[in-house]
Amino acid sequence: MKRGIGILALCCFLFSCTATVKQAVIPKSRDTIRLVKKGSFTFSEEEEMFIYQEAKNFGIPVPDREEIRRYIWYFLQNKPYIQKTLQRAEYYLPLIKPIIEKSGLPSELALLPVIESGFNPLAVSRSGAAGLWQFIPSTAKRYGLRVDEQVDERFDVIKSTEAAVRYLKDLYNMFGNWELALAAYNCGENCVKNKTAGVDFWITKDMLPVETRNYVPAFFAVLLLTRDPIKYGLSIPEERQAKAESPSADVANHREKIITLDNGAKIIIRE
Repeated sequence: MKRGIGILALCCFLFSCTATVKQAVIPKSRDTIRLVKKGSFTFSEEEEMFIYQEAKNFGIPVPDREEIRRYIWYFLQNKPYIQKTLQRAEYYLPLIKPIIEKSGLPSELALLPVIESGFNPLAVSRSGAAGLWQFIPSTAKRYGLRVDEQVDERFDVIKSTEAAVRYLKDLYNMFGNWELALAAYNCGENCVKNKTAGVDFWITKDMLPVETRNYVPAFFAVLLLTRDPIKYGLSIPEERQAKAESPSADVANHREKIITLDNGAKIIIRE
């Protein structure tokens, strides 16, 4: 992806599905993150109890799994990355969280861009996925986003979030649980159908591409870390609301807001 963001390489699948895995944004190289190897990662008794208790308090059930604990440990070994990502999230959560909550989906899904794009709305992967929600062009168009030579609404924070909501709803209705729905968001619904036949993710995960089998526990780890970031030594700045400037017209004659962040960067949100 652009701006030095680390990526995982794409994977292909067998059977009749030849989908492309979207490249989640996680630090270090693919070899580092491919398997968070079993080894010496430990939590105190207090931390273990915190993880166990907080896992019950989400709209998306978080299971008590070693894979999730390994990712908590991994992210804590890479604090600069997770710290920077959470700081970026402070700009965009006020924009995307209300859309997700209004849709009736669990509000925790607002944190999915931590894994997808590192909360960089300009992120582009080598496989062609783009924006906060890392849509590939075909899926973006299927869910109502304009992607052509003039306009690419995958970079539109609001519209791409609305499209992600529609896609996530469809995936949840298709699979009936969030583990498989999230796996399908990463590698595609046909991949998950063919590889798992709808059987429990934790039973069938080894049939999925490496990227996808790591994607789900990594997201759950993010949920637990953000539940009490200070506890894990992550300093979170005061909430920063993006500031809207006067609208202008773009090439597609949409109305747009130019959002100026505290650091001076600008993003466009088309209405």
